[in-house]
Amino acid sequence: MFSKIFIILLMFINPQLIAAPMSYKGSITTMGEASKHFSKVESNYALTGKDSIGIKAFKLKGDGYDVYGEGLFYLKRLMRVNEIESQTNLWLFTESGQVSVKKNSRNNDHFYLSPKIQFDYETRRIYAMTSHQILRVQHDNFDTTKAKAGFSFYKTEYNETQPWFILELIHTNSMSKKLEIIPTIRLINKALYLEAGVSTDGNPKLHLMHTF
Repeated sequence: MFSKIFIILLMFINPQLIAAPMSYKGSITTMGEASKHFSKVESNYALTGKDSIGIKAFKLKGDGYDVYGEGLFYLKRLMRVNEIESQTNLWLFTESGQVSVKKNSRNNDHFYLSPKIQFDYETRRIYAMTSHQILRVQHDNFDTTKAKAGFSFYKTEYNETQPWFILELIHTNSMSKKLEIIPTIRLINKALYLEAGVSTDGNPKLHLMHTF
């Protein structure tokens, strides 16, 4: 119940839910993601151009598990390389909070500490990202590895909507033995970002992000 209230409150803060997890100093980036096995909503405030703090609620579901978590995180941009036509970033997330793990008749609450490393590269026509998040409580391992790669159909001006094709690969330990493959369409317009797709198993996924 608390997870649902937490998510509703975050959506109320910014009901509009860019491809970077953090923008300029003083900005607020809010994002929401929903799929069969994973859902989250989070919002972060950029303290500087390299550091931000935020709040997050998430849900994992699969292979008999129901996992709910709420926490705080600190995001640090470890590296940025700007070229004329490209940008490369390395990010570190450090997240902690409370997680509830339900399986069969077992229902336990735990404190968790979850680091995540993310690398991305993009131009106006090509995008690639890979990340790995560690999430372990007692004997349960919910580490998640993710990769995305794709291309834009054509270049656009800042005020125009740019369409992309993105292929996403996700695997979360304990949730499923299969690698989830999700072809998606991404639309970016100024500070608004939308990604929608359907996995090869027929499960829809939606990702919304807005920076203001």
